[in-house]
Amino acid sequence: MKRILVCVDVSNLYYCIGKKYEGRRLNYAAYVEYIKDLGEILKMVAYGAQLGKEANAFIHCLRKLGFETKYKAPRVFKNGPHTRRKADWDVGIAIDIVNAIEMRSVDMIILGTADGDLTPCVEWARARGVDVVVLACGVARELKKSASYFIEIPESFLEVVEDVQKSAKEGDDERSDVT
Repeated sequence: MKRILVCVDVSNLYYCIGKKYEGRRLNYAAYVEYIKDLGEILKMVAYGAQLGKEANAFIHCLRKLGFETKYKAPRVFKNGPHTRRKADWDVGIAIDIVNAIEMRSVDMIILGTADGDLTPCVEWARARGVDVVVLACGVARELKKSASYFIEIPESFLEVVEDVQKSAKEGDDERSDVT
């Protein structure tokens, strides 16, 4: 049975899923259930961005599912009426992967991100005999090519975001993207 480390960039998944499936978000319980069929989950880490206490309820839900949560304040970029927040967890994710592999505690990494910046880390892990499965949405071509396996998040893992539908009906055009 494979020993699995799960590393999920929640901000990246939120953005990429929202871009492909407007008004939908990832159901993390379904995501975790799918991974359980691949082996023994030793550790799950969720990396994200938080302004103030806005993500506290979500963080609580992730912890109930068994995730260790790592959050930091994002950098905020404004471009006219649009706001973009960037958390940049690439190095943190890479260090956690390297540490797990160096300790010889995992045989498989499940990587929940579309970010091609993690390609060198994936290549490094694979060169050490560790399988890397990218389970994400809208994944960068180079990350797909470097992974052992690539799985596009199926619609069955998604749920409707009621707040998005409500604000769309009310004519709220201001959007905030997190990557």
